[in-house]
Amino acid sequence: MALDAEQLLTFLVLAETGSVSETARRSHRGQPAISERLRKLNESVGEPLYVHENGKLRLTEMGLALLPEIQRLRTNMQVLEDFVRKKQNLELGTLRLASTSLIVNYHLPHILHQFRQKYPHINLLIHSGERYWQGLLAEKVDGIFFENGAEAPQLPTSYEVYLWRNDDILAVLPLDHPLSHQPVISLEQLRDYPLVWREPSSGTRRILEKALLAKDIQPAHFIEVVDVESVGALVEAGLGIGFMPRSVIDRRQDWRLQKMPLAANLVLETYLAVPPDGQRSRVLRAFLDLLQISTKQQEAIPRMA
Repeated sequence: MALDAEQLLTFLVLAETGSVSETARRSHRGQPAISERLRKLNESVGEPLYVHENGKLRLTEMGLALLPEIQRLRTNMQVLEDFVRKKQNLELGTLRLASTSLIVNYHLPHILHQFRQKYPHINLLIHSGERYWQGLLAEKVDGIFFENGAEAPQLPTSYEVYLWRNDDILAVLPLDHPLSHQPVISLEQLRDYPLVWREPSSGTRRILEKALLAKDIQPAHFIEVVDVESVGALVEAGLGIGFMPRSVIDRRQDWRLQKMPLAANLVLETYLAVPPDGQRSRVLRAFLDLLQISTKQQEAIPRMA
């Protein structure tokens, strides 16, 4: 018969107190319940663990042999209980996120700063970059941020996808560019000027290419770079017209660029994919509360193709 941890710990208290009544008091149980636990433990072991002699309790050889092991069990239980308490109180744990480089560089830092201030003992593990999707195992992360148009990760069918934010895509030009004084730029005007954009996996790049293709517009030529910082640097150097979300150019006051709306009104949408409600960790729930994303506040969007 398998040994019962509760019965073993009850016997340990009995050995320390020498009294069934005191054991019952410390265990917050009635004496009959304590006596029943001890009786079942003796049956499981197959021999008595203690006897009463002259009104006193004496441990048998088997009882004395078990005592050090039960003491280790109690220590391990205390360690386990402390571990669970810390996890429940968010004093221990890790928030694991995967994200495109654009989102982790420009949208997440202030959110993660707020999270760290509120939960200083939680570690943050961030996987970033579109190429990370290729080897991503969604089960190993709590949440996945990605953009519409960009190469989306392969998600388990159970995952829920939420729209997190919208961002207008703006054109950015050198201050002396011929189009820099217009109120808006049409897609047709892009035909005659060199463009600076990111690699084909970028959401902004794909959205723009789709809009140009719909109007049968082929850029004169372009420069392809790997990140939005390079777009800003090359546009500032006068190498072409670039494109980036409004939130990015608004944060980069150090760039000497002219930002201009596009007549096509292109929008970059940011999504967050997370496990279903019943599979979310306590750390993830706290993070979603900070983002104000929950099934009560916002229904999951249809799954993207």
